[in-house]
Amino acid sequence: MKKIIITGTSRGIGNKIAKKLLSQNMLIIGLSRTHNIKHKNYFPVLYDLNDIQGIKAIVNEIITKHKRIDALISNAGYGIFENIENIKEKEIINFFNVNLLSHILLSKFIITHFKKKKAGHFIFMGSEASLNGNQKSTLYASAKHGLLGFVKSLRAECNKSEIRVTIINPGMVKTSFFKNLKFTPGSSKKNSINPDDLAELLFFILNSN
Repeated sequence: MKKIIITGTSRGIGNKIAKKLLSQNMLIIGLSRTHNIKHKNYFPVLYDLNDIQGIKAIVNEIITKHKRIDALISNAGYGIFENIENIKEKEIINFFNVNLLSHILLSKFIITHFKKKKAGHFIFMGSEASLNGNQKSTLYASAKHGLLGFVKSLRAECNKSEIRVTIINPGMVKTSFFKNLKFTPGSSKKNSINPDDLAELLFFILNSN
């Protein structure tokens, strides 16, 4: 049974991925501020990834308890879309803690475990914003550009270690991500991605050679 850490399992893409993988007999360790999944193979870890100082301890706790981790799906994130002068300093710091630094620090503290067992898979949820910049997207595009650069370099570092590194860069996905934003995808199926399709993609990637 594969043991997989997924961040941001309370809702949206992370929730769909967790449920899909649970249905395929995988064990899921969910890192999230809240949890709503009830399953014998789902292990909730109540944690706010904005607390980057505690990430090392939480990773060590998970590895001690579960002994073996096969993959990290680093999915947690949220959006702020506003002109930069209208965003408070604390909001900017918190945003980068969750949307960039948490991904980097989780990888830092898990990679040693992967190298010791000579296997592992990092999967990161990026965005088409990794490649483009738009008005009111200074924070979001910066975080996703940074994540893409990190993943490219991490992949090069892991090239001889039997560790896989993957990033997915979708466009708009029809989830609660847009709940508190000033825009949403259009109503047509052509305007957004179904999160169930992303969950299917993650399952395929985890099981492909």
